[in-house]
Amino acid sequence: MGDDRRSRVLSRNGHVERTGATLWAMAVIACVAGACGRPAAGEHPDGPTMTVIAAGTVVDEPDRERWNRLVFLATPRFASGDTDAVSDGIRTNVTSFTFVVLATVRTVDDGDGGARHELIEVGIGYGTPIDGRLTIVAPHARLPGFTPDFLGRQILGAKQKSLDDIVDVGAHSTALAFDAPILMLRDDEHREMTVRHVVRVDPRTGDCATCVWLALNNDDGTVTPASEPLRVVPGGTRESRAIHVDGSRFMFGLPTKHAFAVKELPPGSSVGWTPSLVLAADARTFTGAGLRKLTHAIDDAASRPASVRAARAPDAGRAE
Repeated sequence: MGDDRRSRVLSRNGHVERTGATLWAMAVIACVAGACGRPAAGEHPDGPTMTVIAAGTVVDEPDRERWNRLVFLATPRFASGDTDAVSDGIRTNVTSFTFVVLATVRTVDDGDGGARHELIEVGIGYGTPIDGRLTIVAPHARLPGFTPDFLGRQILGAKQKSLDDIVDVGAHSTALAFDAPILMLRDDEHREMTVRHVVRVDPRTGDCATCVWLALNNDDGTVTPASEPLRVVPGGTRESRAIHVDGSRFMFGLPTKHAFAVKELPPGSSVGWTPSLVLAADARTFTGAGLRKLTHAIDDAASRPASVRAARAPDAGRAE
């Protein structure tokens, strides 16, 4: 092969490799920063549902009928590790998109002449400031003031697609549970785990909160609660989501699958595990009755002093 032809082939192959690495990097960024696309829906004929929020929806509008509760927001930031390995383009675009969880809550007749609040739906999406207001966006949405560059559109597209991995695992009239895969920094390693979320609404006040905990992924597709305490995250929480960078896991200057990992769960009150809470949480999915049992166990554990909670780590006590 002549030198000119060899040069052209090597250049073309290098372009292919770099393009593939870029696409892989987009998927990696979506995985650790929070996900968005089309969540898997559970069968809840009489309970709340989970959906993707439409592009153009303004996040902070609590007086409207739909999406009237801000559950939580999470904006990624590169906080530790080999942060210098992250290019300016990736850094700027990743941190410009905020993961958004909203809910629709309505007041209904309680049957005794009073009223109660019910959870109608939970919505997820990615937002970015447009004219000073956090607004839900999508890769192909044409919104005035939303003009992402090529890299930004690719990153947002990967985030949108990755919502297919978020799974609705149970619901009843005031709660909805969903699982999201995540890379977490644990023991100086970037580990594949699951974050289980339970979005709840107080039937008396209409206030919302989310209980979150880490779970270990089992070979049979189930998840087991990890030993770390649960977090109860107040409604309206705006998290700056710290990302750890492992520079040894970059290729052609771009991140590979395990390059980025989330450092911590969202901020909130810690709740230690009790035996009844371990049993209630260790399920693949939840029926309405099972989810009520779980929320009751969370409330019971939160009300107890730490000295009477189980000292045994839940993931250490699973039967072989």
